Amino acid sequence: MKQRPAPPSDGPSNRPSNDPSDRPHGVPAGRPSPGAKPAPEEGSRALPLWFLVSLVAAVATSSLDLPFKVLGLGFSVLALVLGIATLVRAVRRRLGGLVRVTAAVGVGLAGFLALSTAVLIALWPVTADYEDCIDTALTLAAERVCQDRLLTLNGMLPE
Repeated sequence: MKQRPAPPSDGPSNRPSNDPSDRPHGVPAGRPSPGAKPAPEEGSRALPLWFLVSLVAAVATSSLDLPFKVLGLGFSVLALVLGIATLVRAVRRRLGGLVRVTAAVGVGLAGFLALSTAVLIALWPVTADYEDCIDTALTLAAERVCQDRLLTLNGMLPE
C-alpha cells in the first residue's frame, strides 16, 4: 500500500494537532496538561489595589503646600481613572453591592479631590499668599485675618 505525500505547507499550523505523538504521554486530546495553571484573570486584584494606593496618595498630598499640591492633583486624576475602571469591572463581573458602592464612593472622593485641588492650583497666587500668611501667623487673630483675606480672594471679591 502506497502512502500519499503530505500537501506542501507554508509553515507551522496554528491548528491543534490530533496526532497523539504531539501530546505528552497520557494526556488526552482537548484537555490541558496536569501541570498547566488556569489563566488568571488579568489584574483581578491589581486594579483595585492601585486605585486604593493612588487614592490614599491623593488624600495625603492634597494638603501639602504649593507646589506639592500638583502631586495631589496628579494622584487624584490617576485615582479617578483607576476608580472608574474598577467600578466598570465590578459592574461587568456582577460583583456584590458593597464592592460597587465602595468603588463609587472612591470615585466620588477622587473626583472631589481632583476638583478642589485643581481650583487651588488655578488660584495659585491667592493660595500661595494664604499659605504664607498662615505660616507666619502667631495668634488666632492673625489666622482670622488670613482667612478673611482668603474669603475675599485677596480683594478680588467685594466684601
